[in-house]
Amino acid sequence: MLLELRVRGLAVIEAAQCEFEGGLNVLTGETGSGKSVLLSALGLALGDRGDPQLVRQGAERALVSATFTWPEDQTEQLAALGVAPAEVLVLTRELGPRSPARINGGLVPASQLRDLGERLVERHGQGTASRWLREADQRAGLDGYAGVRAMELRAAVAELERHHRLVAQQLAAARDRNLAEASQLAMARSDLAELEAARLVPGEGDRLHEERERLLHLARLREAAEGLRRVVAGSESDPGAADAIAAQLQAGRPAFAIDPELDRSRSQAEDALAVLRDLGLQLGSYLERLPLDQERLQEVEERLQQLERLARRHGGSLDEAIRRREAARQLLAAEGALGLDLRELGAQHEELAGRLAACCQLLTAIRSGAAAQLAAEVTGDLHQMLMPAADFQVQLWRDEDPEGVPGPGGVRYRVSVDGWDRVRFLLAANRGDVARPLTEAASGGELSRVVLAVLARLSIRAEAQTVIFDEIDEGLGGEAANRVGDLLLQVASQRQVICVTHLATIAARGGRHLRVRKGEAQGRSLSHLEVVEGEARVDELARLLAGEATPTAARSHASELLAAVGAGGPSPGATDG
Repeated sequence: MLLELRVRGLAVIEAAQCEFEGGLNVLTGETGSGKSVLLSALGLALGDRGDPQLVRQGAERALVSATFTWPEDQTEQLAALGVAPAEVLVLTRELGPRSPARINGGLVPASQLRDLGERLVERHGQGTASRWLREADQRAGLDGYAGVRAMELRAAVAELERHHRLVAQQLAAARDRNLAEASQLAMARSDLAELEAARLVPGEGDRLHEERERLLHLARLREAAEGLRRVVAGSESDPGAADAIAAQLQAGRPAFAIDPELDRSRSQAEDALAVLRDLGLQLGSYLERLPLDQERLQEVEERLQQLERLARRHGGSLDEAIRRREAARQLLAAEGALGLDLRELGAQHEELAGRLAACCQLLTAIRSGAAAQLAAEVTGDLHQMLMPAADFQVQLWRDEDPEGVPGPGGVRYRVSVDGWDRVRFLLAANRGDVARPLTEAASGGELSRVVLAVLARLSIRAEAQTVIFDEIDEGLGGEAANRVGDLLLQVASQRQVICVTHLATIAARGGRHLRVRKGEAQGRSLSHLEVVEGEARVDELARLLAGEATPTAARSHASELLAAVGAGGPSPGATDG
């Protein structure tokens, strides 16, 4: 709710301060007195684009600040807008060479001020774009009019739609994974077949390379081994070193016991004999293992080529190829789990779609009934507000979508957190006109009256707690003005209303009456803002009734207007204008 507006150095206003109350606040003044400047000042504080030419001549800058209360239960919305939670918000805007914007003293972009301003104030009148031209707000307004059950269903639809959308995303991701893993599984099967057929063994490559080197030098190895073996073990015709040492040990045995030193040499000779005999056996075994021809070399070469080929295809090494074989085994062992996930997610998605469709259908039924009733009531109000041939309609329709949720007849419809209904307010302003969207069918004054009639029937707490109507009474009088006044009071019973008016019938209904007066100071126009009460208010209402010359009859009529409103009765038949 707007508590206070301060303006300094803006157009005809040198300095002004005005406080507002809950309920209906009315603002009056002569044409050109500065009422529009005050509304422009509030617009600047709400983030409107500023024109430096509005800075009052002689002033370096203009300064506007607007103080609002903020509901304690809506602090999350402030956080979403990037504003620190606070019970009171002071929106400040300067206009000059630079136009900084502030919220509670902190510098912010003008766009942030504008976003917050849309949450704080709803403006209707010439030159303002009403939020009620937006389809989403029209749908929310219809649901608010429809009542508690509609709001409960709307909340249920929103929760189901979010869950349904989340599962749809999970299902799409699982399908993508399925496509990717199907390719991986096919590759794993191919790899596993090839790697298992190769019967890879860790370290085999190193062993085969050693064997290949032996086979490549087979003759030289055999010659060297046999020569060494002959020296060590001898042959049938020529005893080797081992036999010679054994014979000499046997021949010299009697002498070895005589001298301990010689006996130690005997012991060393016996050790050497044992080593030589072992060496002879090893060389014999080595010679037996050497192939007799080159057939094994070809086998080794072919196996090494196979291993090198597999290593290149599967990671660059034999060890990496073995790891890939094991990974392929594990992947194929887990095959089927993803298919189960897909089936479960698909079933969950369809189940949620069915529940969401059922809720949407119930919400549609409630909306349809409320739409007909709201259309009839708003049309009746428009007839009483000098639009006798007006026809207000509320249109509901749906968009088909093959990926949507199933509706009646098997048709699928696009759905959002607000359900599958699209809602549009239509108006045929004159007899014979085709009903068209408000953006095309309503003038500024007509749109304000449509909005007033709609707002008077909203039962939910609106986002913006302050509503401004700028000269909604243009061209009205008599009973039409009375009906506008009654509807303004109806809206003001739930929200703060600020109404700029030229009609005494409407001004008399205000719980707080502000007047803008234009004067001169030092040869320059100057506007003043004041609260009018008591006799001053009677004088102002009389001026609205009869102009500046306020005859006794006009003052008497003004007093009757105030008395009738204060007593809660209908206004006397006024002839404003």
